[in-house]
Amino acid sequence: MEQFHAYQEQQLHDMLSAAWHAPYYLQVFKDFDIAPTLPPFEVLKRLPLLSKEILRTRAKDLVSQRSLPKGTMIFKSSGTTGTPTKIYYTPEFHALELAVAVSRNLHWANISHRERRLMFGVRKVCRYDQNKPPFWRFSPAENMAYASIYHLSAKFLPYYLDFLHKYRPAMIMGYPSALQTVACYALENDKLPPPAKAVFTTSETVTAQARRTIEAAWQCRLYDRYGGVEGCFFASQCEHGRYHVSPDVGIIEIVDQDGLPCPLNVLGEVICTGLQNTLQPLLRYRLGDAARWAGEQQCPCGRAMPILETIEGRFEDICYTRDGRQMLRFDTVFKGVENIREAQVVQDRLELFTVYVVPINGFDRHDIEQIKNNMKLHVGNVETHVNLVNSIARAASGKFRAVICNLSQEQKESLRRYKLTGQTL
Repeated sequence: MEQFHAYQEQQLHDMLSAAWHAPYYLQVFKDFDIAPTLPPFEVLKRLPLLSKEILRTRAKDLVSQRSLPKGTMIFKSSGTTGTPTKIYYTPEFHALELAVAVSRNLHWANISHRERRLMFGVRKVCRYDQNKPPFWRFSPAENMAYASIYHLSAKFLPYYLDFLHKYRPAMIMGYPSALQTVACYALENDKLPPPAKAVFTTSETVTAQARRTIEAAWQCRLYDRYGGVEGCFFASQCEHGRYHVSPDVGIIEIVDQDGLPCPLNVLGEVICTGLQNTLQPLLRYRLGDAARWAGEQQCPCGRAMPILETIEGRFEDICYTRDGRQMLRFDTVFKGVENIREAQVVQDRLELFTVYVVPINGFDRHDIEQIKNNMKLHVGNVETHVNLVNSIARAASGKFRAVICNLSQEQKESLRRYKLTGQTL
């Protein structure tokens, strides 16, 4: 860890040197009385948090060069608003990002990037109204097929399974919700795909149920990764299932609502500072995610890298109880309930939750009662509605949201104050 710390200090120095040439940071350094001679980690402590809104509306002001280098690529992330974020990559930074994912995700599972793979991701590879296969496209250069996640219905899933048997990929990659849909259908219909060497998931929180289902269908281990188009953070699961943070990619902070570092095992907001992209430095960037550091920072794999307990989900989707407790993971609500394809928990009001369930054969009123009882054990004496649906809508990005909180921002702030002060609501 000492070597990582020394490396971080040098890289942070280089990032700050670049930031002095970016219009946004130039003003920030002036406003917060930050001098170029200050030690890098001291500067980091003084910097304000960088919001998604700033990145969306002032992306070019974060760029440190007046003329973009030759070969600069601009990647866009969807976000929840109509305005996507723009991330500027040099070819060198893009190559490094790809290499990190191969080295600390694929290689940890003893998989080569040259092996055949199938990706279930956000790209629209065919028209939405297409009603016959193929629902996938090939990339010979990558030895990869890219499958549509927008056609995963009961009508078309048999075609996907037929394709899996013909294509026989060594690795399966993509959104866990999409892979769970395929896995559920395969298990329900006793038509398993050919075994894979490993499954790699990203972009969504992997629930315990999704992990069990996916691993059962493909008969191999699932390795989750945590990263993003911003390129300022990366964490991935080792063979023991622990999430190791890559300290050379970025500095991750987990902070409370006052911006103070959270102790181990305490849920907080993820803040990251990239250490490689000097073209567009992202310093103390608010990802919008919630996570916690693991209480045990040693792993049997021996990798001397910080360990996250879990990546809980979107910070904005934290639910609340009347006494101010924060709830995000709802895995235990489905304990003892096996006949579910997927489910979503929505907090409509402080003491009203709706659980949307896509059932499979065998789901009955006993499962409904089990969910309601589990909710009381998990959240307290709340009213729970269980609604059976044929499907659960995805976000515009194609991502699945397992938890949604519809409380107003004023309610959330009031509940946070109550938790801290005991002041009556």
